[in-house]
Amino acid sequence: MKLAVQFGDLDMYSRMSMKGALRLMQEACNCHSEQAGYGINDIERNGVCWMLHQQRVRLYRRPCWNTQLTVQTWSRGADGLICLRDFEMTDAGGAVVAQASSGWLLVNTATQRLEQPSGELLAGYGYDGRAVFEEPLRRLRALPEAKKSWEYTVLRRDIDINHHVNNLCYLDYAWESLPKEYSEEDFDEADILYKKAARLGDRLTAFSGWLPEETGDAGDGAKEENGGPTYVTAIKNETGRLLHAVVYLTRGR
Repeated sequence: MKLAVQFGDLDMYSRMSMKGALRLMQEACNCHSEQAGYGINDIERNGVCWMLHQQRVRLYRRPCWNTQLTVQTWSRGADGLICLRDFEMTDAGGAVVAQASSGWLLVNTATQRLEQPSGELLAGYGYDGRAVFEEPLRRLRALPEAKKSWEYTVLRRDIDINHHVNNLCYLDYAWESLPKEYSEEDFDEADILYKKAARLGDRLTAFSGWLPEETGDAGDGAKEENGGPTYVTAIKNETGRLLHAVVYLTRGR
C-alpha cells in the first residue's frame, strides 16, 4: 500500500524515525488484517485479537516529510502459536527504506488466553515464504548486570485499544534509557520482545547496559568505548521481578 511520511513520523532532525517506520508498517498490517476479516473492526465479532510477541526492524534510509512510500507486508504462516509476518518499505525509485520481521499471537478476548490459529484464518491471510532477513528472530534477554536507568508510571496516552501499553511505547522507553551522548540516529536496528502487558497506572523500571560482544549476540560491529554496538533495555515492574519487554538497539555498521 502507498503511505506518506507524516509529521509525527519524524525525529528531531526532520527525518523518518524508527518509530515512524514501525507506525507505517503497523498501518499496513492493520489493513491486511482488515482484508482477511480479522481487523480492528472485526474483534468483537470474531472474539479474538492479535498481540505482537516480537519484532525486528532495520532502517536503511530515513526519508523526509511527505515522502511517498510503498509498504508491503505478508504472512509467512505459523510456527506453533506464533504467526510470522514480514515487511518491506521502498521509495518511489524502488530503493529499500526499511525491513522488518515479526511474530504475533492470537488472543481470545473473553478468556485472555492464547488460541491456535485455524487453517481457515491462515488461509485468509495468504502465504508468502519470503523472509526479509536470513536469520530468524533472535533470543532476547535482560542483562544480569544492567543498571537502573529510569522509573515511569504508565499514563493514559500509552494505552491502546487492547487496554495495555502500545508496542510502540516500548521503543520510546528504550530511547529514554540511552546515555546522553547517543541519539536515535546512532542506531539503525531494533529488536523488541514483548513478555507481559503493562497497564494504566503500572510503575515501570528500566534496566539498561551494553551487550558484551563475547556473548556472540552483538553482531559484527566494532567494539565501542562504552561497550558493544548493542544497547539493551529491560522494562520491568517496580520491584524488578516481572519483565514486560526487552529492547535491543544496535548501532549502524
